[in-house]
Amino acid sequence: MNNKGPIYVSNISDDNSENIMGIIKVNNEDSLVKSCGGSCNDAAGEIHLPQSNKHFAVINPSKMCQPMGAVQALLGIKGAMPLIHGSQGCSTYMRFQLCRHFREPVNVSSTSMSESTVVYGGEENLLKALETIWREYKPEIIGVTSSCLTETIGDDMGLIIRKFKSKHSDEELPSIVPISTPSYSGSHVDGYNKVIKSLLENIAVQKKPNDKINIIAGIISPADTREVKKILDLIECRYNMLTDNSESLDAPHTDSVSFLPSAGTEVCEIQDSANSKATISLCKHADSGAKFLEKRFEVESLTGPLPVGLKNTDRFISTICQIQKSQIPKKLEKERGRLIDAIIDAHHYNYQRKVAIYGDPDVVSALAGFVAELGMIPAVTCTGAESDRFLEDMKEVAKESTSKPAVMVGGDLYDLQNYIRHNPVDLLIGNSYGARIASEEDIPLLRIGFPIYDRMGAQRTPIVGYSAGIHLVDTLANMILEKYYDDSGWEIE
Repeated sequence: MNNKGPIYVSNISDDNSENIMGIIKVNNEDSLVKSCGGSCNDAAGEIHLPQSNKHFAVINPSKMCQPMGAVQALLGIKGAMPLIHGSQGCSTYMRFQLCRHFREPVNVSSTSMSESTVVYGGEENLLKALETIWREYKPEIIGVTSSCLTETIGDDMGLIIRKFKSKHSDEELPSIVPISTPSYSGSHVDGYNKVIKSLLENIAVQKKPNDKINIIAGIISPADTREVKKILDLIECRYNMLTDNSESLDAPHTDSVSFLPSAGTEVCEIQDSANSKATISLCKHADSGAKFLEKRFEVESLTGPLPVGLKNTDRFISTICQIQKSQIPKKLEKERGRLIDAIIDAHHYNYQRKVAIYGDPDVVSALAGFVAELGMIPAVTCTGAESDRFLEDMKEVAKESTSKPAVMVGGDLYDLQNYIRHNPVDLLIGNSYGARIASEEDIPLLRIGFPIYDRMGAQRTPIVGYSAGIHLVDTLANMILEKYYDDSGWEIE
C-alpha cells in the first residue's frame, strides 16, 4: 500500500456527468479518475442482467422508503428532532424499524395528518407540530421531511416554515430544514442523501479555512462510524462527520433519559463544513451534499467506494494520507497485514464459493468486491435502487474477479429467490428480510445491512476497515465449515 495520491473519484467535472471509480496508472503513480461518461463501459467486466417475468408487483422489496433514510441521517445530529409531515403511521413505522434494529429508544415526531387535513391541507398541523416541538423539546435543529401523503397533496413545507419563522421573528428559533422525501419514489438511500444536501444548503456558511475533511458516511452502522473515526484519529486527521450516529444509535446505558440525540454531529460542525479542504463521500449514492459544497464553496469533492475489504480500505486511507500529506500509521499497516494473513488462512475454504448479496447499492458492491478478494464468486447481487453507478461498480468487480455476476437493479427478493433457485449459491449476505429465502433454500445467511431484527448486535458489528475485514473473513469461513464440512473437518461431498 502506498500513499502517493488520492484515489477516490473527484467530482470536479460538470454536474451532468456520472463519476466512475477506478485507478489508472500514470508513470506508476496512482491518479484521480474523473468522470468518463459511457466510454468506461467497454473497459469494465461483463455482467448478466436477469429479466424478471414478474411485472405486476414488488414482492419482499430490497429497499425502504425515503423518510427512513432521512430519519437515520437526522438522528446522527446532536439535539436533532426528525419531524415527518404525514400520517401518524409513518412515524410509528420508522420508530418500530429503528428500535428493533438498533435496540435504542428513538423519537420521531409527526404532524399526524388525517382525512380532513388531506382535503384542506396540512399547514395548520405543521405549524402546531413545530410550535410543540420547539416549546417542549427545545431541539437545536428540526428536520422536516415530507411523506407520500403531503407530496401528493402538494403542501409547500418551505413556505409554511417561513410563516412559522415570521411569526416568531423576535425569538431565537432552532434551525428548521425542509426536506422533500416522497415515499413513492427512490429509496431510503435517496432520503439520506437528500437530508445531507438540504442541511448543507440551509446551514453551511463560509468563513475561514478550518483544515478539516468532511466525511459523509452514508447509511452505515454506529460501529462502522466508530471505525472510520478511529482510522481518521490514527492519521491525526481533523474532520467533520456528516452525520455521526456512533453514540446516538448505540449509546451507553445511563440513568438519564434524553428525548433528543445527546451526541453526534453538532450544528456548528455542519455550518463549518463549507470551510473544509475536502469532502469524502464514503457512499457514492450519498454525495449530492459534497457536490453542492464543491460548486458553492469550492470544497473538493471525492467519492467512495465504501472502505470494505483490503483494496477499498487501502483507497480510503491512501486518500486521507495524501490530503493530509502524512504517512500511513504503523498500527494500520499491522492491521492490514493481519487481514492479508486471515485471507490466506481461510483461502482453502472460501475459494470458488458462490455468494448472493443484496441490500443497499454501496454496501452490496463493496461486499461483492471483498468476497472476490477472498477468491469467492459474487454470483448474484441485488439492490432495490435504480442505479447506473451500481451497474458500473459491478462491472469493475466482474473485471477484477474474472466472473460474470448476475446483477439485479431495482429488483426485489422474490426475483432474487427465483434466480438462486435455478442457479444455486453457497452463501447469502444481506439483511433479515432474506431469512425466509435462507430457510427455504437451505443456504446460510450472513446478516449485514438494515434492518436486522432477528439477531442481536447489528449496531455493534462493523464491516468497514481492516479489523472488520478480519472478522468478516473468519465469519464467512466458519459458516462454510459449519454447513459444508463434517465434524472431522472433511468436506461433505
